[in-house]
Amino acid sequence: MVSAVFFVILIAVYIGFIVLQIRLSKMDSKWPGLVLPSITLLLSLVAAITVFVKAGTDMSGYGSMWNVVLSAIIAFLSNNVSTIVLAGIYMYQRDKINRRAELARMNVQDL
Repeated sequence: MVSAVFFVILIAVYIGFIVLQIRLSKMDSKWPGLVLPSITLLLSLVAAITVFVKAGTDMSGYGSMWNVVLSAIIAFLSNNVSTIVLAGIYMYQRDKINRRAELARMNVQDL
């Protein structure tokens, strides 16, 4: 029961972030739409650095340095899924804004 409620709340939070990203990306300035992708990119970098820090203190769980590097790459890539989704939303919305502006310029030139 508790896990179902937690799952519903988690889905609602994800939907809220997506709606927020769409609203930020539709603003006239391009910078607000880059806030959430930047935050998620920084969090994925923190996750990769955490793997290196943990391996520096206790190397017994990883075996070799290649395993540490591979674990850090996997942590970075798996945490960047949300960055890719948010950046995709940003690029789609900015492309729509640019196309509308170009159509408006073409309509002005036609007059």
